[in-house]
Amino acid sequence: MTVGAIVGLSLLTLVVISVVALLCYQYKKARIPSVIVGFIIVAAAWSIGVWYYTGTEAGKRAIKTQQSNFGGGIERCITVYDVEGDVIAKYEGKFDIEYDNDRILFDDEDGLRHIIYYPTGNVIVDEVAK
Repeated sequence: MTVGAIVGLSLLTLVVISVVALLCYQYKKARIPSVIVGFIIVAAAWSIGVWYYTGTEAGKRAIKTQQSNFGGGIERCITVYDVEGDVIAKYEGKFDIEYDNDRILFDDEDGLRHIIYYPTGNVIVDEVAK
């Protein structure tokens, strides 16, 4: 799971525990049902979180993004082509890239910043297998 998901689910767990503790304190007869319902809510939330980050492609991409952010990037090969398909430049190394509608930005392993504007050509970014 991502750090954000763990923090969010941990906060939810604390809230549920607080509510269950309050209910148990105020209503003596509601102790066992409150604990059971609280446990079910927490278990369901964590189960859904684990399922999302291990069972869906969006969750797997989120984990890959987090690994890239915390690990200084991913081993990649970036190839820049002109409009006729000729290779203009090729970069290989560990990059964390940013992109929007008209550019890709990354810093290479030597600390040099590269900004590639691609409306007049193509850029292919491949992850390199380790």
